[in-house]
Amino acid sequence: MKLSYPPLIVLGCIAVQVLLNMLVPLEVNLSLLLGLLILIFSLGTITYAFRELNNYETTYIPDGEPEKLVTSGPFSFSRNPIYLGMAGVLLAIAFLLQSLSALLIPILFISIIQNTWIPHEEKKLAEIFGEEWMTYSEKTKKWLW
Repeated sequence: MKLSYPPLIVLGCIAVQVLLNMLVPLEVNLSLLLGLLILIFSLGTITYAFRELNNYETTYIPDGEPEKLVTSGPFSFSRNPIYLGMAGVLLAIAFLLQSLSALLIPILFISIIQNTWIPHEEKKLAEIFGEEWMTYSEKTKKWLW
């Protein structure tokens, strides 16, 4: 058996983790840290999306009339980066509250937006931008999935 056999490596890493925790116990509430990281990333995504819309001088109002189809920046990996960021903020708050029940709210938010605003907005974008919208929507995910 090789010394670099993966199960032995993981056991060695576990032993080092336990030893480090005993020698230098740097305790941190990981759910608070994760919540803070998700919050920062989500707010950053929302801000980046608003800046991109502003750069193209088109509306950011959900029921507004878009003048240009923005496909760059955060819109290159999600057709709905602002809604994605909003869902992330809700997820972050659930972690910051350390509440399992609060984890249901981001799911509820995504479900509501997915079934109300997104179809309305995508219909409008298809009418305004036609083939350009179809090409973009075929290659870019609605959320991240």
